[in-house]
Amino acid sequence: MPGFELVGQEERDAVLEIFDQSGGCLFAHGFHQIRNGRFRVREFEAAFAEKLGCSHAQAVSSGTMALVAGLKALDVNPGDEVITQSFVFVACVEAIIAIGAVPVIVDIDDTFNMDPTALEAAITDRTKAIMPVHMLGNPADMTRISQIAKNHDLPILEDACEALGAKYRGQYCGTLGDAGVFSLDFQKTIVAGEGGVVVTNNDRIAKYCREYHDHGHENNPDVPRGCDTRTIPGLNIRITEMQAAVASAQLKKLDTIVNINRRHKSIIMDAIGDLECIQMRRLTDEDELGDTIIFSFENAMQTRKFLQLYTESGYFTKNIPDAIDWHFSGTWNHMFKDVPAYKDSWGEQWTKSAKLLARSVSLPIFLKTPEDQLTQMAQDVKKFVLESI
Repeated sequence: MPGFELVGQEERDAVLEIFDQSGGCLFAHGFHQIRNGRFRVREFEAAFAEKLGCSHAQAVSSGTMALVAGLKALDVNPGDEVITQSFVFVACVEAIIAIGAVPVIVDIDDTFNMDPTALEAAITDRTKAIMPVHMLGNPADMTRISQIAKNHDLPILEDACEALGAKYRGQYCGTLGDAGVFSLDFQKTIVAGEGGVVVTNNDRIAKYCREYHDHGHENNPDVPRGCDTRTIPGLNIRITEMQAAVASAQLKKLDTIVNINRRHKSIIMDAIGDLECIQMRRLTDEDELGDTIIFSFENAMQTRKFLQLYTESGYFTKNIPDAIDWHFSGTWNHMFKDVPAYKDSWGEQWTKSAKLLARSVSLPIFLKTPEDQLTQMAQDVKKFVLESI
C-alpha cells in the first residue's frame, strides 16, 4: 500500500544531504550562494515527468491544491460545472467549490469509478471539465470517458491521487487526459508527508501551473526574482526542498512498491477470487495498482456480518466502510450549503452508488506483511465470507 512503509535510510540521507551539501537551503528558489547548484524540487519534477512519460510535472503543496491548480489551468471559472463522481475523497469536490465552480456528481459503476453513461447524461451547456477519479488504484474507463469528452469538446482533469503506478492500456494513470494530479501525503503510493503534483503534456497548462503555484512568478531569467515579471495572480502552494528530497527517494522505490502490492494481492485473490457468492470489483486493466481488494455481497446484511467477523479478528478496511463518510458524497452534510442542486437533497442523491457501497468491503494490501500472514488473512477472509452467506 503506501510508501511510508518503506521510508528509511534513503529518505534520511536525502534530507541530511540538504544540510551537509546545500547549506540547509529548504526553499525551492534562489539562494544560489549556499545551495551548491542543487534545486531538489525541480529535480523531483523532472524525474517524476520522466518516470510517467509526460512533458511536465509541477510539484505543489497537496493533492487538493493540485486539483485547484489543474482546474484553474483548464480555465474553469465561477459558475462553470465540473463533473466528478460520488465515491471519491472529499478533496475533489472541495477543489471545485473552492474556485467557485459547481460540482456535478454522478454515480459510480462496478469499477467503483465514474459511470460513463451517467457522465454523458450529466453534460450540459454549462459543463466546463470532466474529473474522473482512479479510485483505490483501479483506472477509470478512460476509453469511454475520453470519447465522451471528445464528442463534447471538454477537457479532462484526472484525479490519480490513489493510483500512482497504475496503468491503463499501457499508459500511466494521470497522463491520459489534458492534465492529471497526484498526492504525496503519508498514505499514498509514494510519500513526502504532504505534497502533490500536476502533470501534463500541454505547454500552456504547465506554464499556468508553474506560475500559479508561486504567487504568479514567471521566474524570468532576465531579471532577479525580486523584480520578476508576472501576468496572472497566484498562490503560495509550493513544496520545500526537504519534501522534494524525500519524494525523490520514494520515487526510486515506485516500481518496487507496485510489484509488492501486486504480489501480495495475488496471494489473497488466489484464495477468494473464485468465490461465486461475492462479486469482485471489475478491473479495467490488469496493470491496476494492486493495493486494494474490493468485493460486494448480495445484500448489506451479509456485508455487515462479514465486517463483524473480520474486524473482531483484528483486521481493518480501507475507505469502505471505515472512512466512507469522507469518501461518499451522500454523507457530506457539511459540503453543499452553497450548491443549490444538492443543498436540501444530498442525503437522497446517488442511491445507486449508496446501495453498491453498502454491500461492499475494501481490504488494504500492505507492503511489509509477511507472506505467511497474508496466507492466513486470505484463509480468514474466505472463511468469513462463507460464514456470512
